[in-house]
Parts: sequence; structure tokens; C-alpha cells
Amino acid sequence: MFRRRFLAASLGARALAQNRGNLLLPSDQPDEFHLRLMWYHPVPPVDRNTWRLRIGGLAARPQSFTLAQLRALPQLTQSSRMKCVQCWSARNNWGGFRFGPLLDLVKPSAKAKAIRIDCADKWYEYFTLAEALSPRVLLALDLEGKPLPDKHGAPLRLIDPAKYGYKSAKLITAITFVEEGKGSMACDIGPYYSPGGDILPGYDTPQDLDGGKTKRKIAGGEIVDY
Repeated sequence: MFRRRFLAASLGARALAQNRGNLLLPSDQPDEFHLRLMWYHPVPPVDRNTWRLRIGGLAARPQSFTLAQLRALPQLTQSSRMKCVQCWSARNNWGGFRFGPLLDLVKPSAKAKAIRIDCADKWYEYFTLAEALSPRVLLALDLEGKPLPDKHGAPLRLIDPAKYGYKSAKLITAITFVEEGKGSMACDIGPYYSPGGDILPGYDTPQDLDGGKTKRKIAGGEIVDY
């Protein structure tokens, strides 16, 4: 329900109707990737030609990267399940790069213990450096072998399969090295969210296996059983 409240608050019903064709909007219906669409603030798709990833803060070599420069980093493909706090999930093949090569390029200072991620739709997230360097955290440029679609956060999003989907920030525009993390913007939204976003033991309804008809018990952390 929070998505509808933010849509009304950010644009108003009339403005939303006028701009609907040009905006990235949420949907409760799973798409061809079995993923539902979540947005904090409705915005137009990012122009990939002019987009830059700005990296700065507590770093010796702050830089701005084009999409082509990011694709020149070591690339890999990862199969992982996106788990939403709303109880659904879907497994997809994501392509992109790990966080480590960026650290090598920008040289964060010894004081930098965390990063802040800012997004084009005004969302933000914090991760400790240890979390960002997890071997399963991916900065994704591709989905199922093709460039990331606009509706799934193009040109760059984060994938952390051990955390709920709200931590996997989309439409990333900036990464800032900071002394300490401050949780998650999601904590300002409602009681369903925790600063760390770690997947807890409970239940899941995988959309890609049977359309979410079967509830499965999960142990917590990344879902690897299916």
C-alpha cells in the first residue's frame, strides 16, 4: 500500500494521470521475469547516453563512470532469487560486476567504513564495506542476457540475494564512501523494514515456480533451495 501513498503524495492524482505514459510506475502483477515493480518516486527512464555513476566521498580518486566504462570492468553472470518483504520471490540470471574493482579505482580512505547509494527516484540505501564486498553482491547491468530494462532499474542496480529486495537499489546514480552507514530509507516507510534488510526465517511464495500458489518455508538468508 505504501507505493500508492507515495505516488499520490509525490505527484498528485491529476499529475500522475497526465504523466503516466512517461514514468516508471509500480505494478502488483508479475511481469515476464516473474518480478513485481516497486518504485519510491515515479520518474522517467534514465537516459543511458548521458547517465554517469558518480563515486566520491571519503575516497582518494573520486570519479564519474560512463556505462561503457562500467561494462569494461570484469563481468559475470549470477543466478539468484530476489526475495521481497511482501512474501513473494523470483529467480533470475543477472549480469554485472562486483564491488571490488570500483574500490581499486577510487581508493577509499581508511575512514570509509560504509557506502551510501543514491538513486534517480530519490531512494537511498547504506551498506557497510564488508556487506558491499560480499561475494554474492552484484552491481547489475543485465537481466537474462540483455541490458537491464528501464522498469528494472536501468542502467545500473544492485542485487544482494541475502537481503530483502528493498535493499537492492535501482536507478543508481551515485555511491558515496562514508564513515558509517545509517540503515535504509525503507525504515522511514513502515514497520515491515529493518535497517540491514537481512532475509529472516519464515515463508515465501515463488512467482516463477507455480505463480505463487505454493507457500514454502525458508531458513533465512539467501534462498538457495529452489
